[in-house]
Amino acid sequence: MRKSLAVLAGLLVAAAAYAQAPADRNANGIGYYSLQVPNPSAMTIDGSDADWSWFDQTYTITMDQFKSEQDAPMPDPADMEITAKIGWSAAPENMWYLFVKVHDDTLDIETTDVANPWADDCINFGFNVQDGPRDDAREFYQAYVIKATNFLSTPDIMVPSNYALEHYRWTGRQPNAYAAVASDPPEALQSPIWTSDTGGDMFYEFKAAVWERRGDSPANSLRANLEAGKFVPFLLNVEDGDGPWRYDITIRSAAATAAAYFAGVTLLGTGDYTSPTAVESSTWGQIKDSFVQ
Repeated sequence: MRKSLAVLAGLLVAAAAYAQAPADRNANGIGYYSLQVPNPSAMTIDGSDADWSWFDQTYTITMDQFKSEQDAPMPDPADMEITAKIGWSAAPENMWYLFVKVHDDTLDIETTDVANPWADDCINFGFNVQDGPRDDAREFYQAYVIKATNFLSTPDIMVPSNYALEHYRWTGRQPNAYAAVASDPPEALQSPIWTSDTGGDMFYEFKAAVWERRGDSPANSLRANLEAGKFVPFLLNVEDGDGPWRYDITIRSAAATAAAYFAGVTLLGTGDYTSPTAVESSTWGQIKDSFVQ
């Protein structure tokens, strides 16, 4: 039995342990994986995945592993295509990594109001290590938005999705978090709305500390310790700001959305993933195929 299959079994056990969380919390029906960054010092948060060459592409989250948060039809792949990679680093850095690429026919970053962060193209993500339902104080249910700041009234790239929660904004700033947004072509970020016949790409990248409980400062918060085998409830939504309504594309299931829970991510150590060819041809490839059929 390969380690990837053993980890899947661990994920199922972990998911069952959280009795209040929906059993079918993941949009892909399986769960998601975060790969340990082998050399954190080689990673630069700049909106480029040139330093993600170590990542086993088998674990890339592709468009078929997302769903509409509102159970609406998914966008045509010719109009929008999404891929995401999740990573983590062990202590002493102890950070969560994410890289998202969105190919879209129109890139929309026109809004200037940071209090309405979902109005444009952006990603919405979050952690809920305690795995409880949404708490009004948002100590445990921690959601953020990353978007281009070219036309915003604040330079903060990563902000709490409820911007009114001023006492949590420190969690989205250095040294607790580093975030970047880039585009291809680069000039697309200089226009409030950019479009072309072939579309363009938006890149979102960050690394951030994960908090078991967040307060008004690091001293009043409890940081999570990331390690191989750990199960982390995680939210990832991709927002599309153009069109008659906004696409809200997520990795959590309809049941998880209704119950206000996040999807589930299991952390794999450097010894738990190998080359894409070796894994794809064996257990992980078979696992994915079984859910496609």
